Amino acid sequence: MRFDVTFYETADGKKPMVEFLNDVRKSQPTIHSLLVAGIKKLEDDRYLRPPLTKLVDATWKIYELRVGSANIARVFFFFQSGQRIILTHGYIKKSQQLDPKEIERARRYMTDWKERNP
Repeated sequence: MRFDVTFYETADGKKPMVEFLNDVRKSQPTIHSLLVAGIKKLEDDRYLRPPLTKLVDATWKIYELRVGSANIARVFFFFQSGQRIILTHGYIKKSQQLDPKEIERARRYMTDWKERNP
């Protein structure tokens, strides 16, 4: 099964995921390459499982794409009907722990997206 991968866009036209990718491209080109390859893999449902992806919020059905080893890049996403994956934002973490503030941010973006894109 194939998915259409889309970047979340705020009401004022900002795309947090694009900003994140641009920052990572400048500061950590290797992680950037891994992110781009990982995002491309999301189009194919064969990769929508660990170790590449993981459900991180069962209530909200928010997932993460995870790449890297020492510095781990995490990208949050959710599914929308019509075979769509919406990437909200990402961050780089040096530990294995998931930052609860980032999950809350993904929830806010998901709520906003669904209100404006029913």
